Amino acid sequence: MARLPVTRSEVFYSYEIQINNIPVGTLKSFTPRHTRTHEIVREISTNGGEIVEIAPGVPTYQLTLNKVRLYEDTLLDFFGVVSQDIQKQVQAINIIETVWQPDSTIQNDQITGPAEADSSGTRLRTITYEDCWIIEWGKTVSSDGILIVEDMTVQCTRVV
Repeated sequence: MARLPVTRSEVFYSYEIQINNIPVGTLKSFTPRHTRTHEIVREISTNGGEIVEIAPGVPTYQLTLNKVRLYEDTLLDFFGVVSQDIQKQVQAINIIETVWQPDSTIQNDQITGPAEADSSGTRLRTITYEDCWIIEWGKTVSSDGILIVEDMTVQCTRVV
């Protein structure tokens, strides 16, 4: 892992993403999204149908990954897909997001947010996206750049 700067802000190279317990070192971007719908409850025969309550719905968890394609591996390889067909994924995969502490001189109480260091004091938090299934895959080959980038969206059952 690269030496991290002494900063209170999270930087992109303090992140490690693992798919199936294998670090994915060539990710161009990693975008987790949690969405949830709400049911608006209104009362009939009131002035303008005032909102009585907003009932929260069930959340949906999605991740978008963009990876620089390498000759020796593809993003689909991490999901156990042996061909370029997402239908070949037959087992759900866990994706682990780890945030590493920049420097041991920064105390945990100086970092805002739900930071919980492990016993060595180097890992601040780990988020596991469980039982992920591919819902979309593609790749971008552009004349503007020389890199081929794979794009994948996965849907996960839960976040722990």
